Order: sequence, then structure tokens, then C-alpha cells
Amino acid sequence: MRLRARYDATCTTASGRLSAQHRRPVAFAAAPSRCGDGHLDPVRGESCELTTPCASTPCIDCQCEPSSSTTTTTTLAGATTTTTLAGLFEAANPWNMDVSGLSPSGESGSIIAALTAAGGWGNGNKLQIDFGLHVLHAGPTTSFLTFTKRTGYYTPDCDEPFPFPLPAGGAIEGQAGYTCNVAAEDCHLLVVDAAAKRLYETYNATMSSSMLVARCGLFWDLTRSYPSGLRGEQCTSADAAGFPIAALLFTADEVAAGDIPHAIRFILPNDRMRAGVYVHPASHAGGPSGGASLPPYGVRFRLRADFPLATLPSEGARVIARAMQRYGMLLADGGNIALTAASDTFTTHTWDEVGIDSHSLFGIAVTDMEVVDLGPTIPLTYDCVRNP
Repeated sequence: MRLRARYDATCTTASGRLSAQHRRPVAFAAAPSRCGDGHLDPVRGESCELTTPCASTPCIDCQCEPSSSTTTTTTLAGATTTTTLAGLFEAANPWNMDVSGLSPSGESGSIIAALTAAGGWGNGNKLQIDFGLHVLHAGPTTSFLTFTKRTGYYTPDCDEPFPFPLPAGGAIEGQAGYTCNVAAEDCHLLVVDAAAKRLYETYNATMSSSMLVARCGLFWDLTRSYPSGLRGEQCTSADAAGFPIAALLFTADEVAAGDIPHAIRFILPNDRMRAGVYVHPASHAGGPSGGASLPPYGVRFRLRADFPLATLPSEGARVIARAMQRYGMLLADGGNIALTAASDTFTTHTWDEVGIDSHSLFGIAVTDMEVVDLGPTIPLTYDCVRNP
């Protein structure tokens, strides 16, 4: 189901269309709620019915409240970075750290050269965007269903079955609902519960006979600053590298707001990643099979500061590129389409509105990147030891 609406010039009436798959759109008009004058808070995505907008602070009970964003100073790879936190996680974590001031790694040149020689990005060396992953949001009426382990469940990497939120009208990756061909697809299910401050994620999930079955199910605490090794050394998650997937997906709403406050997830073909190792912030690797000079799982690429942003085809593309310059990209999985964005099925804005399609970043080459924040390699054993 999708709701699209806009306020009139006096902010007294909202009108728009309510639509659902295979149903004719229904027009509506309504007065705004007590907290709805159209003054959108770009950080929180909330609005307040006040004489002036709340700027960059959230509206809570129709009052402008101090933002929960905080400023922290963290040491990364011998350099100090100061970061104002925003986005999905409230605490400092590798994916929301500003790395724009870090010097390139001593291995940067050799890693970039090796990846270029191996063929560069996947899919014909194109920095293409995949929009297949949905990010759902649980609300106060969302139903929870305890999932069931499917054959090959990842233990102890993933959690024992627990109640998992299933928002009405939601969908698994690449699907229109909660069923998915787990034999042929990854079938990720990602749900944010803002009230509980949790991110729920599964891998290889589907509804079967009124049961949710998955090969991995877990949740992330959105208030926690995770330790080195995240949920545990040698431990995977719903993502091969052990990352929280939703925290690394850029969205049409972020691009519309002009700011992506986190690193971006990227993937490479297995034979273009260094075999047998990973580096933090990853805690695991999938099946990398490439040579010793290629990028390892968990590596952070950063777009060069002198990249000519004006050559990109839209302001939306430049917003994404600026996030690559500030937060970088983290190598998270094996595959052919390099970048992963959230679908616009469950967002306010659409990719068309912000001028983004799968080809928008074709102008960025591997040689436009540099490697930063590169720690020591960790031999890959697949023997997961969970952190408390």
C-alpha cells in the first residue's frame, strides 16, 4: 500500500492518493493532524504543527525537542575523526564515522590497481545500483511471529528464534509480499522498529504454511556502539561480512533530503576479493577466491575528494557521491551489481523524483577510489565466537 499526499499553500488541507497493488488508486483530502503542517525535519523525517519549523530537531508531542544526534571523536587507523551521528544507529559505529580526513592506506594504490586489472566493478565494470532490498518499519499495531529455522541455519552466528515483526503489506527482498523462492534468491527481510530501537534482519526467509522460516535471523540494538568484531569474530549476519544491511543502504528519502549520513554497502565478484581473510569492521567473509593484492572483505573505499562531481548526471547522484567522499563504501558481500540501495516501495520519495536510476553512477571508476582505514587482515576460519 502507498500513500502520497501534499499540503495546499495554506497548510490547511492535505490531498493525494492511496493505492495498493492491483487496486485502483483512491483520491482523498483531509485536514492535518495536530503534528502536521508540512515542516519536515530532514533528520528525523517528522513534522510539527507550529508557527515555525523544528529545523533539525524532532517533533515530539507537537513540541520541538533536542535532536538525539551526538558528536563523538574516534580514532581510526592512527587518525582522529569527529562525527555528528545521524541515521539509523544512535551510537558511534563504523558505518556512521566520517573518514573524509583520513590519509589513504599504504596499500591503497596496489589494491586499486589489482582490482582494476582483475576487471574492476562487476557487471562489465559498471558501478551499477540494485534497488531490490526493502526496508520496512514496524508500528504499534505490527504483528510479531516467531520464525522457524530452516535447513542449514547459521549457528551460532545467528540468533535463536524469537518474535519477528511483520508489518502489514510488507515484502521480502525483490518480492511483492512475504513469500520468496529461497532456492534461487537471497530473500532478505529487513524491519526497523524505531520504538524498540531495534533493527531486525533475516536471510533466506519466506512464509510457508503460515510460518516464517529463515536460514538466519537476528536483531541489532540501534543504541549500541558495537565492539571490534561487531556481533563476534568469524560471525556472519544477514550479510556475509557480518554488517547490518539496512544501516548501509541509501534511500530515496535520504537523497531527497540532500544527505546520506552513513557508509554505503558495496559488493564485488568473489574472484575479485582477497581469499581467506577479512578486515574490520567486517567480522566474516563469504567465499572470496581472488589474489593477495585484491580488496579483502570489510575494506573501506572512499571516493577521491577531487572527483569532479559536476560530471554526474543529477544532483541526486552528487548526494550519493558526497556520502562516498565522507563515509566511504564498505565491502559486504559477493556479487555482480556493485551498489545496493533501498527500494522506493516503502519510502515517501521515489528514485525517479530524485533523478536516480541504476546507471546514475556509471561515471565513477575503480581508479576514482582510494582505500582508507585499512586494519590488519584476519584469517578466515568460519568459527564464530559471539560477543556478549
